Amino acid sequence: MKHTSKEEQDALWSLFEELKPVEIQENKSLSELTDDFIIDKIKDALKENNNNQTHASSCLGIKRTTFVHMCKRLKIF
Repeated sequence: MKHTSKEEQDALWSLFEELKPVEIQENKSLSELTDDFIIDKIKDALKENNNNQTHASSCLGIKRTTFVHMCKRLKIF
């Protein structure tokens, strides 16, 4: 398993810092809520960058390969 760089970890952590208090939904676990948040951020980045994955990943501060892996894991595309 490949480890993420310090810069990528910092970028991902900054995304979590943007979390605002959310209404806890009884049916969703913390990991599901986190995945929902990441999906929203990725979709926003793609929209802002005309679906350009390289620019969207750069906007989020992560490598394109990490971005694509996350998109596949979260079934965004």
